[in-house]
Amino acid sequence: MSMGLLALQREQQRRRRQILAQDDSIATVNKRKDSPFQRVGDDDSQHVETLRCSIPYLPEDIWRHIHSLMPLCDAARAACLSRAFLHSWRCHPNLTLDWNTLYSKGCGGNFSCKIDSILRNHSGIGLKTLKLRLHDDCRTFPYVDSWLQVAVTPGIEELTLALYKKYNFPCSLLSDGVRNSIRYLRLSSCAFRPTVDLGPLRCLTSLCLDSVRVTGDELECLLSNSLALEQLDLRSCKEIIVLKIPCMLLQLSSLSVMTCWRLQVIEQSSKSLPYLP
Repeated sequence: MSMGLLALQREQQRRRRQILAQDDSIATVNKRKDSPFQRVGDDDSQHVETLRCSIPYLPEDIWRHIHSLMPLCDAARAACLSRAFLHSWRCHPNLTLDWNTLYSKGCGGNFSCKIDSILRNHSGIGLKTLKLRLHDDCRTFPYVDSWLQVAVTPGIEELTLALYKKYNFPCSLLSDGVRNSIRYLRLSSCAFRPTVDLGPLRCLTSLCLDSVRVTGDELECLLSNSLALEQLDLRSCKEIIVLKIPCMLLQLSSLSVMTCWRLQVIEQSSKSLPYLP
C-alpha cells in the first residue's frame, strides 16, 4: 500500500514538472512577442513561434538602430517582413532616393511609384538625411512638391536635391524648425529665390549650388542669414554677376567657384577667407 502511494506521488511530481516547463516555454515566447522577426500577415503560428524562439530578445531602440544601418533596399524589405521594422521604417533617419539605389540588385518597377511609396509610408519624423536625385526625369515632376512636403521636416540635417531646370525650389519649405536643424544643403538643377524674409539658418555650415538659377542679390540674402557657414561651393550658377561675401561670415573658410561664366566680381568682406585679388 505504501509503495503504491509513493509511486503515485512521484507520478504527480513528474507531471507538475512537465506543466511548469511548458509554462516557462510559453512565457519565453510571449516575452518575445514584439520581436521584429515576426512576419507581417503570417498565419502559420507554429512557424512564427519557432522563428521567435530562434531570435534573441532585444529592446526596440536596438532593433531600430540596426535597421537604420541597413542599405535602403534591405531596410525596405525588412519592413515588409517585420512589424517592428515596419514601425521603424516610418522613422527611418536616412533616405537616398535615386536610380542607383532604387534599381540596385535587379529591382524593377516604376521609379516614381517607388519614391512615392517610400515617402508615403514615412512619417517624416526622425528623418535626418534626404538625398533625392531626379535629374530632370519629367515623369516625377508632378510629385516633387508633395514629396518634399513629407520629407523636409523639422530636425532634418542634410538635404541633397537634384531636380529640374524648370523647378522652383519653394523657400517656404525652410520653416523655422528646418532652418534650426539643417547643416548641409546641396541643390542642383533648379531655381532658388531666397529673399530677406527667409530668416536665419542657424546651423547651416555647408552650401553647394550646382546649376542653380539664383542671382547675386538673392544669394547675398541667403548668405547674410547663414552666419555659421563654413563652406560655399558654386558651380554653373549662370545668373550670378557679382558675388558678395558678407562680413558676418566669420566661420567661412572654404570658397569654390567653378564655371559661373557670367561672374565678373567677387566682393569679399569676410575676414575669415584669404584675400582674393
